[in-house]
Amino acid sequence: MARNPADAEDLLQDAYASAYASFDQYRPGTNFGAWMRRILVNQYINTYRKEQRRPRQYLVADAEEHQPPRLGAYADLAFESAESTALLHLSSPDLKAALRVVPSVRRTAVYLADVEGFSYKEIADFMGTPLGTVMSRIHRGRKQLRSLLSQYGNEGQAP
Repeated sequence: MARNPADAEDLLQDAYASAYASFDQYRPGTNFGAWMRRILVNQYINTYRKEQRRPRQYLVADAEEHQPPRLGAYADLAFESAESTALLHLSSPDLKAALRVVPSVRRTAVYLADVEGFSYKEIADFMGTPLGTVMSRIHRGRKQLRSLLSQYGNEGQAP
């Protein structure tokens, strides 16, 4: 039903939680498997309807025409993150050398988040992993990059 292993696990977990909460409504002697399947189907339907009510999410390329106008005259007042400011001052070969050291799954997650600007949910969908895994990979990847780049800044040579 879910067409995605992570969503299927979430659906099953929600169904078990719902069944546990309403176990007093189960009538002994009836088909327990059918009762659980009905709860699972109802959970799926509720989740599907909830997703239908959510606003549509677009990929960055598709959303450009729907984006609010750029800051324009207020661009000078906008503050960038410390990481983005530091990355602007780094030379490209140094950053590339540091990125080569980071494991590929972390590097991909950091690239999609920080360079391409995708949300964690979109990255989880792209990579086919749970949201928590993506968050962990991005955190660890950024931490490793910070460490590598600070070593480079202190030693004056590529990591």
